[in-house]
Amino acid sequence: MNWTRLFVRVLDRYGWTCIAFCELSTHWHAIVDIPDASMPDGMHYLNSRYGKAFNARHDRVGYLIRDRYWSRRKATDAELLTAFRYVALNPVEAGIEARPEDWFWSSFATTVGLANTFSFVDATPVLMQFGSSRAAAIAALQRFVAEGL
Repeated sequence: MNWTRLFVRVLDRYGWTCIAFCELSTHWHAIVDIPDASMPDGMHYLNSRYGKAFNARHDRVGYLIRDRYWSRRKATDAELLTAFRYVALNPVEAGIEARPEDWFWSSFATTVGLANTFSFVDATPVLMQFGSSRAAAIAALQRFVAEGL
């Protein structure tokens, strides 16, 4: 089972909106707008389904994901932007890529219009912080993320 496809299934099943995400070989990050109290149920669904499929595929038993997911509600626009920058820069900070838009398994390139790989991502709440013109907002967002390097 492909993790990304399962993640999209969880988004659809629980009515969540993915604002940003980044997959790496050992972990993943996502900013998700969750309109209700369904986060524990959705994360259980995601982690248990993926873990069972992974174990079956690799002839393993036991827990694949040993720690509970970490989450914290973003209370301000500044917190949302800081989290977005963190997610976008994760492959750069890990030494995998020089630029965040170069990492295929990140939604950043889709958000800034350089790819259409992850059409399920809707970064509108982030882009709105940078102006009403989509082109100007994208340029400002790219500058904002680059300032974090």
